[in-house]
Amino acid sequence: MRSSLKRAGPPVLIALVALLILPASALATADDLKQAVDGNLGDTVPINTMWVVIAAVFVLLMQAGFAMLEIGFSRGKNAGTGVAKILTNLSIAAICYWAVGFAFAFGSAEVFGIGSILGSNGFLLQFSGNGSEAFPVMGLSTATVEAKFLFQFAFCAVSLAIVWGSTLERIKYGAYVIYAIVFASIIYPIGSHWVFGGGWLQTGDTGLLPTGMQDFAGSTAVHLIGASGALAALLLLGPRKGKYG
Repeated sequence: MRSSLKRAGPPVLIALVALLILPASALATADDLKQAVDGNLGDTVPINTMWVVIAAVFVLLMQAGFAMLEIGFSRGKNAGTGVAKILTNLSIAAICYWAVGFAFAFGSAEVFGIGSILGSNGFLLQFSGNGSEAFPVMGLSTATVEAKFLFQFAFCAVSLAIVWGSTLERIKYGAYVIYAIVFASIIYPIGSHWVFGGGWLQTGDTGLLPTGMQDFAGSTAVHLIGASGALAALLLLGPRKGKYG
């Protein structure tokens, strides 16, 4: 176990630094704060925002469950890597989702006009004026965009965790970091945009789903995307050595 912690030392340090940077980055937009100071926030904004944040915290607590489950299935020497993976989910992947992932998932398509495929506005969580203009789907409730970002990232982290659990003790930690960056920046945001963010599946732009797709609990946008990534990884890895003789 000590050797595992020693090997994971530098990546864990990077993850911790990123974890410290994230709060300042996520709160870069000050529009809601200014409105609160000026007394211009709607009456329902505080209670709705508080509820979204509480819900996000409950989802984030799933990472603790993943840690216990995965470390319990691992040998002692790999326990440190399991902890490093959780830190990666909540730091490096979080910054990637803040920088581009949330914009791809929920941003409007004013820039390139490709809204049915991915969003193209609101990168780095930057927008001016009403957040519902930059993130149209986010306008369905009065909770602040920052709170909704936290909630949506929590599900991105859950989907990402599925991949690690299926490749337990079979890939190096560095490979997981690379995959986490790609997953949180591109794979999950585009898939969730189709289902949650006003993409072609949700709007019913094709004859395949004329009434639009409904995915209230994330069985497709969260679990299927994560499971598909896990299946792809397992197909690349192949069976465990010696498993079939």
